[in-house]
Amino acid sequence: MKLLRQSTIGALVLAATTLAACGEKGSDTREVAQKGDQTAQNTLQQAANEVGKTEKSAMAAIDDAAITAKVKAAIVAEPALNGTDIKVSTTDGVVTLVGVAEDQQKIIKAQQLAQTVDGVKSVNNALVVKAPA
Repeated sequence: MKLLRQSTIGALVLAATTLAACGEKGSDTREVAQKGDQTAQNTLQQAANEVGKTEKSAMAAIDDAAITAKVKAAIVAEPALNGTDIKVSTTDGVVTLVGVAEDQQKIIKAQQLAQTVDGVKSVNNALVVKAPA
């Protein structure tokens, strides 16, 4: 009976030690899982931020293209600017006019037209008067 009691106590001590060790390993496993979850969340957040930036960049490029098209259309539709060689580009809502016009009044007119287009923040006017032939 004494041997059975000692064996039982030994088995219980062994079981308790094993369970305690498992509890610690479980704790480590939980910590690792939590760290993994946090890392995954951080990675997803970074990815979402990058997608957001890319989306904003794409939308800005679309907006700039639309502004450029509207400014070009306004210049082409203006009879006073008929025959002028004006290139238009837009970056972040800032329109740049480059090229030649027959006189200073046409340069001013082109700038005024560009400034009236919706979405234009400012106009960089790099137009020059055409040299006499």
